[in-house]
Amino acid sequence: MSVELIRRPVRRDAVYDRMLDEIRQAIVSRTLPPRSRILSETELCERYGISRVSVRTALAKLEKGGLIVKKNGLGSFVSDPDDPAFSPQPEVCDIAINITDVNLGVYWYYAKIQRAAAAAAPLYNAKLSMVNEISAATITPMLWQGLLAISADCNSELEAIADRGVEVALFNRISTHPRIASIYVDYYEESCRAVRRLIDRGHKKIAILTPDDGGTSKALRVGGYLRALDRSFPEPDLFCPLFPNRPELEAGIILDYFKNHRPDAVFIPYGAHFLPFITVMNKLKIRIPQDMEVVSFDDIGEMRSLCEFPFSYIKMPLAEMTRDAIRYLSEKIEGKESVPVLRKKYPVSFEVSD
Repeated sequence: MSVELIRRPVRRDAVYDRMLDEIRQAIVSRTLPPRSRILSETELCERYGISRVSVRTALAKLEKGGLIVKKNGLGSFVSDPDDPAFSPQPEVCDIAINITDVNLGVYWYYAKIQRAAAAAAPLYNAKLSMVNEISAATITPMLWQGLLAISADCNSELEAIADRGVEVALFNRISTHPRIASIYVDYYEESCRAVRRLIDRGHKKIAILTPDDGGTSKALRVGGYLRALDRSFPEPDLFCPLFPNRPELEAGIILDYFKNHRPDAVFIPYGAHFLPFITVMNKLKIRIPQDMEVVSFDDIGEMRSLCEFPFSYIKMPLAEMTRDAIRYLSEKIEGKESVPVLRKKYPVSFEVSD
């Protein structure tokens, strides 16, 4: 059904605003009832004597305000909240996430986050784009409205991105920047708690197996281990350092260490190192937990099928954290200053494999 706007002489000055006001009033007064067709762009140009660009700009404002909906090939219609076919569709939120194919192929951690983000995106009208790196030169408001930064330590780049108007949520790190959200597990606190469990079970020689690098995550997890033992530095005999980013060397390093040292418990801060660890245990015929108890950070429950022994691990609620991050970014993009910056710490669970 097409309902004509009231014909009246229109002054040349302020015709754009007059057109907007008349269409709005016709919709509010129901002179144009729900599902009515708005005059075409050509008809509006002729009626008001203004350019097609001005007409399109006006219609875009009405659409953004939820008063009309556009249907490709059919034109514009007065919206009707009770009819899904004529209900305004919320704007899609373009969100970048720094997960790449390399991450997905190597680290189970990223794969879980990617799956959770993909499941959450349609719930919150978000469109995700995987990006290779976090850079203020590439992540701009012209391309993305939001950024989910996964385990990123590039604080200066994140701050520059946030200052340019992109909404940023930092995953499993903490930022003090007033515009950057933090969605995280307290690595320090949970590592300390895990090692204290081992102490409470009577273990005195608790080794740590970790990359020897200076990343924030590593510093916090090792810091929690040291806090539990009331030490400032690891004991040399209880420290098995791995080369960062050299997985092909890990099994050999772990094998050499356990040939020469025999702790009664092991804390593994990163789940990625658990598989080479159990390979060495099997080779050396070290029984877990009879000869040595092991606790690993990260959700490595899937590895129970590869082990013939029970092990303990710290499970992070990655799916919940990711879902909350996508929801926050979507709401922040839509609501801007009315949505407070999210800073949320998540509890972990202490799991024992079957």
